[in-house]
Amino acid sequence: MSIRSRLLFYLVVVLIGASSIIWLYIRPVYEDAIIEERISLISEYQQQRIREAESFTGYWLLSVKELRDQIQDNPQNVEAMAQNHIRLFPDLTAIHIIEKVTGEYFEIRTADANDIPPSDLLLEIAIPVPDLPDIRVAWLPWNHQFLLLSEFQIGGEPYLITAQFQSINLEEILLQNVLGEGSFSTIWFMDGTALGAGNRNLPNVLFQQMTSVRELKIDEIPHLLVASPVRSIPIVHATYADLDLVRHPVNQIFIQNLGLLAAAFFLLALGGVLLANRVRQPVQQFIEDVEPFANYDFSRFFRDSPLPELAGITDKMEDIRKKLAHYQRINVDKIILQEQRNRLLMTYVVEMVAIYDENDRFTFVNKSLTSLFDHLLPGGQPLTIGDFFTLKGVSINLESNSTEKISGYIIDTRYRELEIKTGDGHRFFINAHLMNLQGVDSRFIGGMMLMNDVTKDREMEQLRTEMIHTIIHELQNPVFGCLGLTELLMVDDELPETQRKEYYEVMSESLNTLSGLISRFLDITRLESGSLVLEKEPIHLYPIIAKVAKSFKRMCEEKNITLDFQVDDTPIIHAAEDLMEDMIRNLISNAIKYGDENRTIEIELKSSDGYSILGITDHGYGIPEGERDKIFRKFYRAKAHRTINGNGLGLSHVKEIVTRHNGTISVESNPEIGTRFRISLPETGDNITVET
Repeated sequence: MSIRSRLLFYLVVVLIGASSIIWLYIRPVYEDAIIEERISLISEYQQQRIREAESFTGYWLLSVKELRDQIQDNPQNVEAMAQNHIRLFPDLTAIHIIEKVTGEYFEIRTADANDIPPSDLLLEIAIPVPDLPDIRVAWLPWNHQFLLLSEFQIGGEPYLITAQFQSINLEEILLQNVLGEGSFSTIWFMDGTALGAGNRNLPNVLFQQMTSVRELKIDEIPHLLVASPVRSIPIVHATYADLDLVRHPVNQIFIQNLGLLAAAFFLLALGGVLLANRVRQPVQQFIEDVEPFANYDFSRFFRDSPLPELAGITDKMEDIRKKLAHYQRINVDKIILQEQRNRLLMTYVVEMVAIYDENDRFTFVNKSLTSLFDHLLPGGQPLTIGDFFTLKGVSINLESNSTEKISGYIIDTRYRELEIKTGDGHRFFINAHLMNLQGVDSRFIGGMMLMNDVTKDREMEQLRTEMIHTIIHELQNPVFGCLGLTELLMVDDELPETQRKEYYEVMSESLNTLSGLISRFLDITRLESGSLVLEKEPIHLYPIIAKVAKSFKRMCEEKNITLDFQVDDTPIIHAAEDLMEDMIRNLISNAIKYGDENRTIEIELKSSDGYSILGITDHGYGIPEGERDKIFRKFYRAKAHRTINGNGLGLSHVKEIVTRHNGTISVESNPEIGTRFRISLPETGDNITVET
């Protein structure tokens, strides 16, 4: 397969792999986040509608209560008081007062008032208001009547006052839709009717005390339903959102990203093909000039290469050709070629290579092994193989040997696993192979030592093991908790409903913890791999700091913590605002958690030498010196404070954010300041003045 074909093949494989990962793994996570954000938006909008509606009806309730109390105090002026109330309250269209024993009644109404149903019927369907149980409410949506009823006595005689309000404005408040295309709101009544449903075939909504969220299908179209009860009115406010429209921007964004990825790979493939075509001709020329070497013909000159990258190689090969031609003329060309080739390869090979004679004395040591000797014996090196293994700091952890006989020679191979500690604090793990050669008379005639540095492999293996243990530890608590509660719920059918609900809440909290841990780990992984595209823009940090600090107000009040801001004229930086908020939130959260009550957290923001400097001093517990260089590792937590709630991913996330913004982060800790984190981010050059 040619270079061009291999290049295209590898690019196609990478494109398919990257596209599959983005579409199958990253897109669902992002889609869930969008749906969660949509639920929060709908809930916030819904609660706002409900608050406005309850404010509206509360105004009506107080008017009826006030009129009832006035009639009880001064029954002679009923008509004047009723007319005054109708003038004061525009939505009040009729007042009906009846003596329950005799049936005599008094009624005053506006021109657009509807007929009020019989009192006995209204008392059957009306429901007491929670905060005012002596007032009942009945809402008749088919003719837009909102009726408030209250029983009272005058001189020992029972009376019933019924106030009729026009509910059109109330309906507009509850049915108003500002969430855009694909969403609508309805009002569900206790008899199963729905106002605002139109021609849609909607399943009934259950009356519950808490807000409920679920997915359902309306005319075979998936929708998201958020239903909340209205406390002062016997209704449920339901908001529906088309899930396909919610997911559409996610799919569109990822399709665009995949298109950009495909375009980038196409450009890379095109560039690779052009580069391969440009390289092919000089390489072919070079191969033609080298081909005579196979027949020991060193008379053909190397032509100048049009490719600059091959020019140096061509010159070197021409020098070699001249030397080989010279050696060939003196009939020693073969010996010299082999010697130079072997020496050159062994000198610059990555593995550590040494050759020793029958007296164990080194006759050749390559560059990699010389570098190791410099760590062990600065300014010198051991003379024999035995000297090396007896050096201080060299220890043998494992040793084995095997013997093989080839063409009358005996090769004694010894394998050793070494641990080497140098005087300058370095530690190496080495796999050493010693091949001792014995002649036909069993006399030792020399040998070769080949050593591989496996230090990085050992460190990576240890780090991987620690990470796996930490991940298992973090995951098993919520998983085991959910398993235990699930088994209990499956086995015990007689558990009270309240206890079952409590178990479900515990399981939900455990799963949310598990989901948060996985999401945070994915965020860090995407930052580390560079797959997360940063949407940078000119921003300044202080508004973000103020926003985050405000969100921690209750936590600070609970621990009597004061946030002390020291802010100069803050320059503009070029950064992703959402990641800056994550970074600041992690640091302030840690500053609050890892310290006692009754203290001050200092937040300093200033400019210095073209960098924006953010410093956060917590005056808390502090970090031991031996653990300061470890706190930025994933899942690492200081041993003294592991009982405090956390997962060890926050500071790792902070460091990756700072690194992706070409900044630096440092930490210092002592008893006077607790812990201080200092972040330095490059500025754009513009300055603004911030009022703190």
